[in-house]
Amino acid sequence: APSDYSDTMPGIPTVAFVIEASQQSVRSGLLPQVLGTLRGLLNFMQQPASRIAIITFDNALHFYSFYPGLEGSRWITVSDIEDPFVPCSPSALCIDALDERYRSQVEALFKDLPAHFEDTSYEAAAGGAALKAAVDLLGSSGGGHVIMFHASLQNTGVGALRLRDDLRLGRQEDGVGLFAPQQAPFFEAVAADCLQRGVAVSVFCAPPIGVYIDVASLSMVPRRTGGEISYIPGYDPEVDGERLHYELSRTVLQSAVYSCVFKLRCSKGLTVEAMYAMWEPEVIDPSTFNVSRLSVDATCDFVLSHSERIEVQKHVYLQVACLHTDSRGRRLIRVHTLQLPVTSSLSNVFRYTEIDAVTNVLIKQAAHLALSGNGNFKDKLTKSCVDMLHAYRVNCASMTSAGQLILPESLKLLPLYVGSIRKMPAFRSGSEIRADDRLTALIRVLGLPIALTAPFVYPRVYTVMPLPDRAGNRTEVGDNVHMPPTIACSSDKMALDRIYLVDSGFLLRLYIREEVSPEQLQQVFGVCTAEEVADILCRPEEELSTEAVRILAVVQQIQRERARLPLQSLGVVVSGTPEESKLLATICEDRVAGEMNYVDFLCHVHKMVQNKQD
Repeated sequence: APSDYSDTMPGIPTVAFVIEASQQSVRSGLLPQVLGTLRGLLNFMQQPASRIAIITFDNALHFYSFYPGLEGSRWITVSDIEDPFVPCSPSALCIDALDERYRSQVEALFKDLPAHFEDTSYEAAAGGAALKAAVDLLGSSGGGHVIMFHASLQNTGVGALRLRDDLRLGRQEDGVGLFAPQQAPFFEAVAADCLQRGVAVSVFCAPPIGVYIDVASLSMVPRRTGGEISYIPGYDPEVDGERLHYELSRTVLQSAVYSCVFKLRCSKGLTVEAMYAMWEPEVIDPSTFNVSRLSVDATCDFVLSHSERIEVQKHVYLQVACLHTDSRGRRLIRVHTLQLPVTSSLSNVFRYTEIDAVTNVLIKQAAHLALSGNGNFKDKLTKSCVDMLHAYRVNCASMTSAGQLILPESLKLLPLYVGSIRKMPAFRSGSEIRADDRLTALIRVLGLPIALTAPFVYPRVYTVMPLPDRAGNRTEVGDNVHMPPTIACSSDKMALDRIYLVDSGFLLRLYIREEVSPEQLQQVFGVCTAEEVADILCRPEEELSTEAVRILAVVQQIQRERARLPLQSLGVVVSGTPEESKLLATICEDRVAGEMNYVDFLCHVHKMVQNKQD
């Protein structure tokens, strides 16, 4: 890009790892897990995207500087957590981890830090001070990505948060208290600094079970700057270590660009009405925004409206332009142009409607309304469904019987999907879902890619015991295997003596029903109790039965089909556990959280369409 397109000279982005080293972080296993993962990632980084900085924090900030010729890094502690600062030259703190002059120092640091903090007694966590110092460091080094790791509420220093009544906030229908961040002026100032200096912030929150960590506040800067938000409640390294490892690995290694200016242009007759995304960028107008970082996982929905008549045109055109800095420090412009045909036939509009795209927009509109404190988002969601079906009935199927429910072929699943969205944890209020859980679910919805929309809204349920003869066996086409049959996502269809694989798009869960006998478990997994199955599935395939290997082949097939998306972890859900309650709450054809089952909701939508006709 021409030099006059940017206010500052671009630099090679740096990734700063800012890790909580409090007693809680060490006790929960978060600190050693993160450092172990980062040590392994050194073998997969590629220059020049290997510039890193390392900061740890407890009741003070700990920086690590690197100099050629030394055996190890130098430790620098900053005790001023009310007005934190960078203690030495950025060139000593931000180094190329693959440079032979520093590689051994970095590996030794990752190896030795867990032992150094092993006996720490500090319970305080100066996360706000660490965030501010890390942003200052990267801002003076050409921009980049700050990745924060929290095991407890940041409770000291600048930006300190207080413990709020989590359950009381969760019961508020409008969500105003639930989604209002603490220390808003502090986080606003940090976000503004990030946008100006090309710095993005991501957060990994891994609190103990039942502990409030205030995702509303910690997610504020990531949402403004294009960072990632990972929330792992009740973190247990034996259960959640794999998930943290893969999510951190993806965040570090995935392709990303920085200091982005994004513009959507439309041909005459169309205007951009609204935009929906996981982040809240600096919006110039509905078609243009600035954000510090865009990764390969970033998704954004634009809603277009007709500003003039376009029937006389054969085509309309859309063009996306993104000015950005790549990992090599080059300022580039990426442009995509799309040509779309124009029709004056409403029948054609409905015929070529894409249900996943429509559902993706509807669920993000609902999440946006929920986050803004609008308590009527469920009614607006249902109204959108009714309006579409009514428009089809009036304009494309007016000759049919008035008492008959007519659905366009492309939107036959729309009432099912809308009814399912209304039951999601993200859109529930009350004490059964905690404030952090609900907010994280809403943010996840805003970042939902098209490819995961269908399974996320309507989970796929596969019967894996008994397993059909062909299921899990090779198809002779690449590494693909035959898939088992699916059943409706309804508890009425689930037999009590079977095992099911539930695919929600983000998670895979092996659901062992209550009447599965010890003999069946022994035959398939070689154990007598359902609680032992999770450990068995971690063993090498050579130690598993043929049926267990076939079940894992089905799991791997699903994961392979979504290889470009975040890894779907596999978990085991046993009858009578809290995890079963969470799973059953996603069985979307049932009556859940006071919402109607699918048949009743379909009748309700039909009645609303009829009333609209009258």
